Amino acid sequence: MSYLDEEIAKLEKQRRLEEREKRQGNAIHLNLREHPELEETPSPQEIMEGILKGTLIVEGAEVSFEKTSLMRTGICMRLPQEFVQTLGTSEHLVYSNEKLEMNLMMQWVKPVKAMSMGQFKEIMQQQFRSMELGMNWMEDGNVVPCALQTRYCVFNSSVANGQVFNYQAFIEKGDHQLIFNVNGNLQRWSHWKPVITGMISSLEVTGS
Repeated sequence: MSYLDEEIAKLEKQRRLEEREKRQGNAIHLNLREHPELEETPSPQEIMEGILKGTLIVEGAEVSFEKTSLMRTGICMRLPQEFVQTLGTSEHLVYSNEKLEMNLMMQWVKPVKAMSMGQFKEIMQQQFRSMELGMNWMEDGNVVPCALQTRYCVFNSSVANGQVFNYQAFIEKGDHQLIFNVNGNLQRWSHWKPVITGMISSLEVTGS
């Protein structure tokens, strides 16, 4: 009986996968945005597997990932190919997706001194107050698993057309730091949070 139950569960999972594939396309993408409860949320393991294999369904649309060397950091990471590089120097990388209205920015720096997350939070809050802008600190912690020590924080703020999330990760490598930042419409946060975590977790050290 337990064997039969397992086979039924496998068939049901296959049916759900086939239905998910049929839901791809612009019309269904819009429907998922209107009815997010229709989209099954993949597990962190499934998201990681999709990123490593190079394909993942996010917000009902297929997103492709490719291993990318990041400047002269000796670090590579799997980045979404739907994001177009708009700036590339030895210390800065910027990728954008106009359709999603999202940006991915990276900066390779040598910090003058170490800073705790509490100190960073206080500085950011002061900056927003000085500009008379609202800011809400959402969460912070460590990215696990990751090949390098990585702290992250998330906060949202108001812009002319709504609320945006700002995700910042601080990836430590020797005496340098890779600052990894993603921002976009706050409504996309629940979809992209595990994807961003998966992207950072795909990090590989390729050089000193």
